[in-house]
Amino acid sequence: MKGELTDLSKGIGFTATVSSTSSTWNSGTLVFNVVITNVGNGYNPSTGVFTAPTAGKYVFFVNVQAYSTQTIYVDVVLNGVTKVRTMAYSYSGSDEHDSGPNLAVLTVQKEDKVWVKHYSGTGYYTNGPLTTFSGFLI
Repeated sequence: MKGELTDLSKGIGFTATVSSTSSTWNSGTLVFNVVITNVGNGYNPSTGVFTAPTAGKYVFFVNVQAYSTQTIYVDVVLNGVTKVRTMAYSYSGSDEHDSGPNLAVLTVQKEDKVWVKHYSGTGYYTNGPLTTFSGFLI
């Protein structure tokens, strides 16, 4: 029992955000380059990819904030396969920024990779940690 508690207390989890707004981002991996927490060091802020240090069930959460008057869709991807998608839409003529959250519980093997990728649309917004990506082992 003591060994189990020690293992659980180590934990694995991360939260990261973007450092600035982009009105033009429209392809590839969304790199959340500002790390808020990275227990277990599985998240790489240079690439935007989480590499599982151990197998198990993980929860992943993404929130994307639409850039003014634009629409953005992003996917949470496991080893190149889209698992969930979210979108955010900002109305034309409005200074409001819609938020698009989504969450997935995934079975992940050691060394599997999870990231957020562009699906459609353009741009994202941040004013503080609004556009974020998180994951943790349950």
